[in-house]
Amino acid sequence: MVPSATVDRQTFEVIRQERVEELMRVRAAGTKLVGYFCIFAPVELIAAAGAIPVRLARGGQAERQAGEKYLRSDACVFCSACAGRFETDPLYRQMDAVVAVNTCDMMRRLPEVIEHHFGIPAYRLYMPRTSEPLPHRVAEFRRQLELLADQLGALTGKRPEAAGLSEATASYNRLRGLLRQADETRRVDNPLLSESALLDLAATAWLVGPVPAESLIDSVLRIVWARPRPDAKRPRLMLGGSMLAEDDLWLLDLVESKADIVTDILCTGTRWFSDDVGPGEPMAALAQHYFGRACMHRRPNDALYEYARRRAASFRVQGMIYKTLLYCDAWNFEARRLQEALGLPMLHLDTDYAHENREQVRTRVEAFLEMI
Repeated sequence: MVPSATVDRQTFEVIRQERVEELMRVRAAGTKLVGYFCIFAPVELIAAAGAIPVRLARGGQAERQAGEKYLRSDACVFCSACAGRFETDPLYRQMDAVVAVNTCDMMRRLPEVIEHHFGIPAYRLYMPRTSEPLPHRVAEFRRQLELLADQLGALTGKRPEAAGLSEATASYNRLRGLLRQADETRRVDNPLLSESALLDLAATAWLVGPVPAESLIDSVLRIVWARPRPDAKRPRLMLGGSMLAEDDLWLLDLVESKADIVTDILCTGTRWFSDDVGPGEPMAALAQHYFGRACMHRRPNDALYEYARRRAASFRVQGMIYKTLLYCDAWNFEARRLQEALGLPMLHLDTDYAHENREQVRTRVEAFLEMI
């Protein structure tokens, strides 16, 4: 499971495919697989119930087209692709249940599709839309976590309890810490760990789980620090916007052929591992942690803006690539405000999973980088 000499996409793809095959064998032996889409889904709760959490973060044009029969034509293309993958993707079909969080309108609709058309139970985690951590709001969110614990316990026969939650929390905190170490390597000039490699590493770590991921990340870090660092300096960029799926990495390849993406504010990137679950009674600590996560969908969303400002300053960012998905209103509507808040040049790319517009995107990226 550990790359021998390189950090490349093919290596991560092989590891993920081997893990998918392993998950199918484990499920056949009786272990439950629980899928989730969002960083607000408490993976510790799933693990403490004896199930395996599997993040479902794939897009794809063919899958989007397959999913259009289940969602309206102007639905978020990621949600459409998710619906399509439950029809076509062997891993998605293996899910015994999914945990869905009520973030955007389409993510509230998607669980209904999964239940109705594919017969997979969808456990809805209702997140208060207002983000100020007032006691009654956090208390209500904790109640939602307790309800989810009941549902997971009914699925697996093992309701999450304090000891199991503490163990799972410690395990996932170690994983977050290791991913932060990988992220820190990008502070230096000419970072040797690219954004695409970091996102590949994070996606692989989510899939294989905390314990196998520890040796994987440790190996990647040894490889990275042993590499000679080039002398030429390139533009330092930040990446932000909608859910960036594994199928979007072509864009990162395009940008990183001419510049360095040194940080991000993505839910499939640094925002998942930026902070640990704190100490204290396990369920209360989980409620505080997940309620406090920044997201563009919540109001007020000032915490996300502050996070973006900190990342931009700390990683000496010179510009931003802002990638949104078609019909992703929550991120689209904030593009101008975020640019004004950061005071940085921004390239806003609003695309779907189609291949036809990639040359146009290349032209726009090259023109933007000439301005930096």
